[in-house]
Amino acid sequence: MIPTFNKRVNYTQSWSYGCYTEPGGHDAHAHPRRALTGPSYIAQHNMTLDTCESFCVGSGYSLWGVEYGGECYCGNHLSHGSFPTFPDDCDLPCPGDAHEYCGGLNRLSLYGSEPYPPKVIASSHPAVYKHRFLGCWTEGEGSRALLGPRVTSARFMTVERCGNFCIDSGYTGFGLEYGSECYCGNELAKSSKICDAKECNMECSGKEGEVCGGRDTLSLYLWI
Repeated sequence: MIPTFNKRVNYTQSWSYGCYTEPGGHDAHAHPRRALTGPSYIAQHNMTLDTCESFCVGSGYSLWGVEYGGECYCGNHLSHGSFPTFPDDCDLPCPGDAHEYCGGLNRLSLYGSEPYPPKVIASSHPAVYKHRFLGCWTEGEGSRALLGPRVTSARFMTVERCGNFCIDSGYTGFGLEYGSECYCGNELAKSSKICDAKECNMECSGKEGEVCGGRDTLSLYLWI
């Protein structure tokens, strides 16, 4: 999984666990709709980390998180299918304090009372041990080559992090593009073709010297 950097935040009594996904992936219907399934409330004009923490901790919950800038969620455990993702996925400022970040689109800035993050149960997938490079491939014609979840990170993208994001989402295939984009899937579009390795020539945003695809081309990998 993508590592998180846990720290006690200055303006709350809680620990920050980083940015987490909402449950989803190929078996989304089998999961609860939310990562935290306790009480929640929306404050699109004045949400802050303090107000969300006060609401959840005051209601007796050990975990809390903010999303979409103005949504607050509480819980005592993380739902099946939610897992850490790239830090810059949670980039929406809190409407009540623009110096704080309150999650992102389907992304939860997660906090809790313990110094260690909650146990994660990612989406089910076959047992895998390593990923194998399959070459440089074109995007599909009229659609993406890989049609599963996707994530973009302008600062943290690497092959390893993309692979972890996809396998945690329940997908064994993954590809990187434009240096910062990650795509998941269990099948490759028939219109996608292998191409010259020189077409995948963009450096990963999170690792100097590592290649993360190119312009409309994917560095393609498979977990095995």
